[in-house]
Amino acid sequence: MRDDYLPGVLSSEKRNRDSSEIAARDEFNRKNPMTRGLVVPHDLRTMELPERPWRNNRGHYFDLGDYEVLNAHLSELKPGGASVRHRHTTEAYLYIVKGHGYSLINFDDEPVEAVEWSEGTLFAPPRWAWHQHFNLDENEGSRYLAIQDTGLLRTMRLHNIERHGVQLDPEQGAKLLAEAAARDAVHGAGRPRPTA
Repeated sequence: MRDDYLPGVLSSEKRNRDSSEIAARDEFNRKNPMTRGLVVPHDLRTMELPERPWRNNRGHYFDLGDYEVLNAHLSELKPGGASVRHRHTTEAYLYIVKGHGYSLINFDDEPVEAVEWSEGTLFAPPRWAWHQHFNLDENEGSRYLAIQDTGLLRTMRLHNIERHGVQLDPEQGAKLLAEAAARDAVHGAGRPRPTA
């Protein structure tokens, strides 16, 4: 992935500047350079990850094979914690490296669906759908590897990451998970559901 992308058209629009995470992400990668090369020289389950305060988690970005389209990052949700509720213009596959929990996913004004996940699960939130991840382990962090088409969208100046105006705490997330279960809108081979 290149280092000299122009600001994205969508993230640079005046109405999107405050909610876009692009600037925070780029600053993070200046301070914590991406791992580059052909292989990650660390175990994804145990490698050290710096804090990403704008995402309420830890993380690290990868730029392997000098790819122009694909990009990846490893994120760790804190014990019993949640990510920031957000959406992005990139497509993303999320592979659960460690832990168990669930993700809430919806488009504007549509009912929330949930994906229950554990180590080995692969899922994909739809492009531009709101989503938030919840770690059900109170003692250990959960990790996921996100593989996205970030390079392509940055080249086209269409990359945007938007933070939702309402951030859910674990109790609110558990209530929405229970509501999704009542509508049979929970996907994945999950764990016991938290009580609302």
